[in-house]
Parts: sequence; C-alpha cells; structure tokens
Amino acid sequence: SGTEPANTSPLNSIKATIDEGTFTCAGCNSPLFQASTKYESGTGWPSFHSPLDGRAVDLDVDYKLIVPRTEVRCATCDGHLGHVFDDGPKPSGKRYCLNGVALRFVRDGVDEELMEEVAERAAEVGGDVVVVKQPLSAVLPGAAFDGAVAALFLGTFVQRASGGELVGADAGFGAVFQFFPLVVRAFYAGGFLNKIACAFVDEG
Repeated sequence: SGTEPANTSPLNSIKATIDEGTFTCAGCNSPLFQASTKYESGTGWPSFHSPLDGRAVDLDVDYKLIVPRTEVRCATCDGHLGHVFDDGPKPSGKRYCLNGVALRFVRDGVDEELMEEVAERAAEVGGDVVVVKQPLSAVLPGAAFDGAVAALFLGTFVQRASGGELVGADAGFGAVFQFFPLVVRAFYAGGFLNKIACAFVDEG
C-alpha cells in the first residue's frame, strides 16, 4: 500500500500519555509498537522511538529516493511499514516514521490474547532500550560523510597548529574560537561511530 499524505492518518490522534494499547501490522496483526513509545515528531506520520522488541521489525535498505534510507518492515509478513531515522528522542535516539495505513491500533482490553503476548515480550526486554541492527549498506553512506567531515576539520586544526597559527590565551575569544574545528570534528566523529555501531550492535 502507498503512503498516505502527512497529517491524514487517524492514528496521529493516539497519544502515549493517554491511550494504552498496541500498534500491530495491518497485514498480519503482529504486535509492533506499544502506544507508550509513540511521540509527536512533527512529521505528520505516526512516529515511535522503539519497537516492542528485536523480533517485531526488520530493517532493510531503500533506494527509491536514490539516497539510501533504512526501511522498516514487519518481521512476520515482510510488509513495508515506513523508515527509521537517527533524529528521534531518548532512550533510543531513533524515529520510526511509519505509514498509518500499514498499522492498526488495538486498545488494551480488546484482544486479550494480544495483550498477553505483548506483556510477555515486553517482560523479556525488561525495560532495556530495544535495538534493531541496521544493514551495513544503509549506514555506510552517512558514516562515510561524517567520517570525511570529521577528518576535514581535524586536518584544518592540525594544519594551523603545525603552522604556528594558534593564538595564546590572552587573545580572549579568539583563543577559544580556534578550537571550534575540534568541536565540529568531535560531533561528526560521534555520528560516524554511532552509525557504524548500529550495523554491528547485538539486537535486543
């Protein structure tokens, strides 16, 4: 099924602080996300920071927009759900941005069997952050970019330092500003390491 226009899904009205239940796959009814993990991302599509567990969804690479994106698919029926991005809130830092047409919301008390399954699987996770391993081909382009920018800014600082261009502490703000390339380098180096870790971390 196609993606509905932004801000049109009835599931946008489900609030983590009010509604209790489970988002399931519209194709096979497998539990995917608990309502408590839903948040307002401002994108216009239902968004979540963590799946139910490491068995709920699978991640693949999507090249439909030429630039590789990490596609989210139902681990049970392989149905397309949406995409995941690295700009989400704590505790995972992920934004699972999903198609409302690919989901169903089942309120607690409607399906007792589903509630039992969700409770059991949530108990196995034990409150830990759910991490789903991303395919290496999806993280390499972003990691390569972050690594290149980090190397560029580190090289700029090293070049100035070796050329004796750094100023002393008595230069005031200039003395602080000269370390700006190192700050930028640290930021992008962190992004590089985080992306690489996403491809090798154990699922859970």
